[in-house]
Amino acid sequence: MRSISVVFAILAANMWVVSATVQWKDSISRFSTDLLRKKYRNQQTQKFSTIMNRLKPALSKDPTDNPLFVELPMDHFSPDNKDTISCRYFVQEAYYKPGGPVIFHDIGEASIGPYAKGLVDEEEFSVAMAKKFNGLLILFEHRFYGQSAPSTATSRDLGKASKRQLSEFFKYHTIEQALEDVVYFAKNFSYDLEEYPKQTLTPDKTPWVWIGVSYSGARGAWMAKRNPGLFKATLASSAPVQLQVNFWEYFTAIEDALAISNKNCSADLSAAARWLSDAWENRDSSLVDQLIDAVYQEDWEEQLEQYDPDSEEIWDIRKDYLQDAAWTPFSDFQYYGVNGGTLGQFCDIMETTYSEKGDPAGVFATKSLARAVTAYAKAVAAISPYSYTSSRQRSQRKTKRQTTNNESIDDKLDDYSWLWQVCTEFGAFQVANTSRPENLLPSFINVQNSIDSCIGTFGESEQVSKAGPNVDPINEKYQGWYVQLSNTLWTNGQFDPWKALSVDSEEEDAPTNDTATTNIPQCGKTFPKGTQLRYVIKDGYHGSEFSEDVVKDSPGDVEGIDPTNTIRSLTATRTRTKTALTGTPVVDAINAQNLWFSAMSSWLPCTTLQFNLADSTPQTTTSAPFTSRTPYQTDSPDEAAQTSGSSSNSGDKQNTATPSLVIPSLMIPFFVSILAFLAGIRVLV
Repeated sequence: MRSISVVFAILAANMWVVSATVQWKDSISRFSTDLLRKKYRNQQTQKFSTIMNRLKPALSKDPTDNPLFVELPMDHFSPDNKDTISCRYFVQEAYYKPGGPVIFHDIGEASIGPYAKGLVDEEEFSVAMAKKFNGLLILFEHRFYGQSAPSTATSRDLGKASKRQLSEFFKYHTIEQALEDVVYFAKNFSYDLEEYPKQTLTPDKTPWVWIGVSYSGARGAWMAKRNPGLFKATLASSAPVQLQVNFWEYFTAIEDALAISNKNCSADLSAAARWLSDAWENRDSSLVDQLIDAVYQEDWEEQLEQYDPDSEEIWDIRKDYLQDAAWTPFSDFQYYGVNGGTLGQFCDIMETTYSEKGDPAGVFATKSLARAVTAYAKAVAAISPYSYTSSRQRSQRKTKRQTTNNESIDDKLDDYSWLWQVCTEFGAFQVANTSRPENLLPSFINVQNSIDSCIGTFGESEQVSKAGPNVDPINEKYQGWYVQLSNTLWTNGQFDPWKALSVDSEEEDAPTNDTATTNIPQCGKTFPKGTQLRYVIKDGYHGSEFSEDVVKDSPGDVEGIDPTNTIRSLTATRTRTKTALTGTPVVDAINAQNLWFSAMSSWLPCTTLQFNLADSTPQTTTSAPFTSRTPYQTDSPDEAAQTSGSSSNSGDKQNTATPSLVIPSLMIPFFVSILAFLAGIRVLV
């Protein structure tokens, strides 16, 4: 296997960005989703908002004029280490009144810069929350994202850094260090208000509230378990708390959505995956090269000029292109689903290549392989952001952007930073599972190649190992999907692929005999053992309640956006019900928002879960060096032995959690390269 540094050189030659290597580059894509949804709503469904035919009101107090920084210990758990790291945050005080809560909005794995623009939007979820509860809103930047990283020779040009330099730079970029950042920040927080005398705003005197989506939602849950009372209320939205290495289950939500009215496209995507697998394993380049040439054109031709067409070097390059092609249909499903995203557009193009209405059986079942591949290639070329045409357009935007970017920290920091977390602790490699007939990815998108690419990027160390991401310590400490929390609302979208790793998971290994409720306990009361406040948003996706504006009037039955039709209305034919990437509003998200507001109203006045500053000393960490673990096992030729990568114990959540990841000794021989994961393609804005 060629090292990822070589792959990076190839990607650079083809104008590919580093974010193409990062699965679930969540926050950047989520920000773009929010903007698209709001634009669509303003143009098509004004009844969904109280603001009609005019610009939405903006607050006069713009926190982006005053970025703040807090100096934090680089290593909270070693008093001998005196190094520090500065983390950026913004404060919106427009609605604060004495006695109101501090609302801590954790963005997670991205710069907070783009999100700061929303702090003047009165209908933005977090701003509306501050308005409703007279709160002080904080937008916090995670260490090693955005501008919250040391400015060093490494961080100023990550592309030129060696593996050792990268590994050393990210050494203290861990889940536990980042959680302790929040504890330290909250304990020492103070803020000079413009309209009121100095207030004591630390959690022992003022209630703090955590809101987060995705990784930041999981962080909120871990914080509630780790430091009870620090936050009086936690919203853990789309929170994948069950960490595992092999996450083939990501695609079950996509399969479910396609099964509603796109069975022809689903069958074709599975057939395409089988063809790509066979072509790779048999080194059959005939149709493969036609596909690559149709999509990537001159980029591919430049590679053919450098290598023998039958060499292993060129086959590795072929695989990189094929991984991009295979991931293209699913790149934004977790935010838009079929109807509003690239998957529906991809299906329309592929299924109508030879027939205006499409064939119910699909093109692979009714056409020759060559003609079916042509239809598939046509869709990839039209959709992929890394096709020849798209890469040229992106290159022009990138050149223009670089001429005005004077920031000292490399603008690719977020991508490297999340890749580091995926490689070291988070895992969740979205991979093929070819033992399933519904499988949507080719066999060469697999875990082992991901691990190899991690090592190729960062080298081997105590944190990056042949054993793969070390998910066990976090699962064991915080109990994965067995966790039991009070004063926490869990929300998930019905069609969010990450629901499979949440407390609402319906996967085979998930707990089954816990209890979900939407009944909020009164102030000072707790849930019965085994019961948690949970809400699954109908036809929702990743963080849907954050993407929808908070409005005064419930929409009721709004014409054209009946929640029962937002997924089912699309068929893989020439006619589209919505323009791709507009993001159909998720009506049921309002119910999730209102449930959260009701929970806050109940929990904030409570005197339970008191937080004592004196008891909040840093917790020690005891994870063993990664190099002491055995390499990830891939010695089985039978892919049917593949498991979900999680504990097979489906007992009561009331019980003590068993270790959440059980990596079987016999695994399939083919695993994913990190370079193909485009589920969170970074949108350049």
